[in-house]
Amino acid sequence: MPALLICALTVALAGSSSPAIARPARAGARHAPVEILRDAIGDPLRTKDLQFISTNWSGYVLPKFLTKKNYTAAQATWIVPEVFFDGIESASSSWVGIGGFCKSKKCKQGDDDKTLIQLGTEQDAISDTETDYYAWYELIPGAEIPTMLAVKPGDLITASLICAGKCKNKQSWTLSMTNETSGHSWSQVVTYESSKLSVDVIQEAPSDQNGTLPLADYGTATFSDIAADAADANLSEAESLVMENTHGESSNVSAPNSTLNGFTACFSPDSTLAPCVDTGP
Repeated sequence: MPALLICALTVALAGSSSPAIARPARAGARHAPVEILRDAIGDPLRTKDLQFISTNWSGYVLPKFLTKKNYTAAQATWIVPEVFFDGIESASSSWVGIGGFCKSKKCKQGDDDKTLIQLGTEQDAISDTETDYYAWYELIPGAEIPTMLAVKPGDLITASLICAGKCKNKQSWTLSMTNETSGHSWSQVVTYESSKLSVDVIQEAPSDQNGTLPLADYGTATFSDIAADAADANLSEAESLVMENTHGESSNVSAPNSTLNGFTACFSPDSTLAPCVDTGP
């Protein structure tokens, strides 16, 4: 079982590589709480496999309404996917966070927009000749804040967030990210009031001031070593989500891996969810 990263890590630049910084066009980019599709009476729509259908998230969520737990720590490892330009500027993001899902079993009440704390990597396809890859963190309702940790396709990233002490009132969170491939790391201590209602491991279509962006063709994204508090995630207790982006793309997820602490997300250029099988270890 992967141990959560308990202590703060030292900020380190990636050798001769330049730090990956968000393009000016991404200023104000946002990694929003889940947007779930609903039927005429407001109940959430699900696939035949009982997965929630979202316009911006795909992945797995451990919600308090199933597990009866408040969460004060989470961790995940993933391989930064390579993105490809499909004729329109598009974006994708891989991240781990706490909050931002829902409070009720029927998901009629969304988690407060101010209670999602998260960190991850962004993968944007700008043109035939330009792609952007960078690491970031975000405290909703604020916009993402790029970090100085350089990332590139194929890098193995481990990210964690841990709340100190009793985690009440003005909570103190340590956010940490390590590029296992380059050996460099970053950490930041922040004050934030999270709902602590869910652990989220997500492949997302980010948003800007105009709403959800087109989802970049990321191929597949594999997550592993997912932990919630001091234990393996046990995704058999989680809710899974697939994405039907309003721009036409979709993102499916595999069943949990054999250890129940990982999965693979799979891109599709249209609304037909691509078959998805876990490709992790």
